Amino acid sequence: MTGYPRRVSASNPRVGDEGRASSSGGRREDLLNLIVAFLVKSELASTHLSMTKKRKSTAVSDAPKGGAAVVVVGSANVDLVMTPRDLPSPGVTVLAPTYRLLPGGKGANQAYACAKLGHPRVKFVGATGDDDFANIVLRNLEAVGVDCGGVAKRADAPTACASVIVDAKGENQICVGSGANATVTASQLDGLITKGDVLLMQMEVPPATLCECVAEAKAAGAKVVVNVAPSTDAGKISKDTYDAIDFLIVNEHELKDVYVAVGKFDNLMRFREPPLHTMAKYVCMRTKSAVVVTCGADGARLYRPMDSTEGSNACGIFHVHAAELEDGEAIVDTVGAGDAFVGSFVASLAGGQPLVVCMMKASTAGTLACTKAGAQGGTPSADVVKKRSASVVVDEVLTEKW
Repeated sequence: MTGYPRRVSASNPRVGDEGRASSSGGRREDLLNLIVAFLVKSELASTHLSMTKKRKSTAVSDAPKGGAAVVVVGSANVDLVMTPRDLPSPGVTVLAPTYRLLPGGKGANQAYACAKLGHPRVKFVGATGDDDFANIVLRNLEAVGVDCGGVAKRADAPTACASVIVDAKGENQICVGSGANATVTASQLDGLITKGDVLLMQMEVPPATLCECVAEAKAAGAKVVVNVAPSTDAGKISKDTYDAIDFLIVNEHELKDVYVAVGKFDNLMRFREPPLHTMAKYVCMRTKSAVVVTCGADGARLYRPMDSTEGSNACGIFHVHAAELEDGEAIVDTVGAGDAFVGSFVASLAGGQPLVVCMMKASTAGTLACTKAGAQGGTPSADVVKKRSASVVVDEVLTEKW
């Protein structure tokens, strides 16, 4: 791969850093239209899901009306957030001026973001303890219209709690006490997902639960999105499960773990670790899943199989840049960036929007989430994301072979 030579944005058809002038503004607009048309041709990009039942809720949400259900099976916990100057190193104690208790958990965060950033029918399936922490978690989800009817309350396990330490640069360290999250079972999904819905999962519930939920969702005719985070148990996901996933979302570190997990099926570990770009192409080709790789300040890339035929190795790739900060905005807290990205992506996907639009909005949501504190509190509004995403730069679509 030689780079991304041409770039385009929806509201500003400017040339890229390479400095080549466009012959006309229309040429850039045509390029964007070509990208959208290219992606809409695929089944993954053109899934227009029909709404089966209107959610009854008086909660305030930024989501438009319409669309099928997004069913999130995942973790819910309270974040104990502290902000010292520096992150602690092994054996070192650091002091923070105070602490806060905030709702969190990757599953709950993504359900919250999905509802706030554009989808009116979001169901959350998880588990909490019978304690005060449960109220903190569920109250915030219900406030944006998330249906929490699938949440089990456990008498023998506490609501999960995460220690979240954020330094002065916005970098973080997180340790999660799983508690009730470790008791989430696939049986809780029964009857809650139907054809046309989207299942969204992460890796803070037991891997066996994830595998069973994916199988149930596919049998029901639903799309499946898995954010392999945290990725320490990526190797516990079965080959059949990887092959059934429609969208894998990972950051660069998680991509390495997924590559190792998928590569063991082909005994690839005898070779030296390849570049991240090669890893992403391999995972895409091997699983026939679309692979979204978030790259921090560099935005995100999507790798999409061009043909689902066994043995095909063509891969479509495009790169969405991070949204630019405006005057007065600064990176405050990166804790919620990934969850805002995933929630926005799935909200747009379930609404039938082309993948390029899903990626542009997700990149914007992830960036803006960094400008405020808290995993859920930093989630921007749907209107702001829609407006700001229009100027996000998208690199021209490429096609490569593994």
